[in-house]
Amino acid sequence: MDVTIFDGSTTKPCTVAQAQAAANQPGISWIDIRLQGGDSAAAESLLHEVGIDPAAAQQVVAQTPSTDFHMTPTDVHGVCWIDDNDGTPAVQVFFAWNQLRLVTVRSGGDTAITQVRQRVTERVAILSKDPSTLLGVVLQLMLASVQQGLTQTMVGVGTLDMEIIATETPKPQQTQQLNAFRTVFQPLALRFPMYVVNVQASLIYPGTVAGLDPDGMAQMQQFLGSVQGTSSLIDNLAGSVRNAAQDIQAQVGTWQSNRINVLTIVTMIFLPISFLTGYFGMNFTWLDNQLTSFWSWLLLGLGLPILLVVSCVTLLATSGYTVPRLLRRKHPTT
Repeated sequence: MDVTIFDGSTTKPCTVAQAQAAANQPGISWIDIRLQGGDSAAAESLLHEVGIDPAAAQQVVAQTPSTDFHMTPTDVHGVCWIDDNDGTPAVQVFFAWNQLRLVTVRSGGDTAITQVRQRVTERVAILSKDPSTLLGVVLQLMLASVQQGLTQTMVGVGTLDMEIIATETPKPQQTQQLNAFRTVFQPLALRFPMYVVNVQASLIYPGTVAGLDPDGMAQMQQFLGSVQGTSSLIDNLAGSVRNAAQDIQAQVGTWQSNRINVLTIVTMIFLPISFLTGYFGMNFTWLDNQLTSFWSWLLLGLGLPILLVVSCVTLLATSGYTVPRLLRRKHPTT
């Protein structure tokens, strides 16, 4: 377990006593609890001190999907997400805010949390004047990291889709890469619509939350806009993935069609030879023992099949097939 407290400019380790003292100090107070497997029991006393249900910590460690978001007369609590933009899915973060402090509980997202703190530091002069705006700003910055990850994934899917369109032969690695992109955002996409509903419902008529003044509420409304924007990004990304999957299916269909065309063309070329083989293989009385010379064999057994093959190829070429690519595809006549 790694517990730190952030005052807007510096980050320091935090103990239970320091968490108690911070609750009585004015200004920005953000306690961040970074849990790992097996840490929840050791963190129980600290969680109780900062008003966090230990069961919520268990959910964070297990990454149990949640869409909670609630505003009560005494606090605001729920979940948000944060993304390190390293190709892994976004990490679920549990938060609880009241007029004394902001507490976040997570099991990953170290890089993104550091970036969020840096951006808070850039705004510390404004935030210190109205600490109630801290919650909305932090939630927006965390969700911005998710939006950046979704945008990067969308760019990757678009680039892959162009490669799929330009490739005639199916490549397994393209399907694998598309599945990897889907894995990155799918866990978030499955539960984000309900999260949007919960945030909207909480902000329809928020009532009075102790310590949350109009400026703080305005930041929460902006967070709602960020949530809705993230939902749109997820929908667009899902559409891009579907388009890429359809292009892979079309690619496979075209490849299979070309293979069938090859088989058809080969059959068309060798069908006359098969007819000759069957015809001259029949035991007709007038044919038996009549063609006994070498020149007869050379003419009928070798020359005639070659002539038929050349004739078939010529006929196909004049019908719209290009001879150099005869076994690959047919070009439409103009």
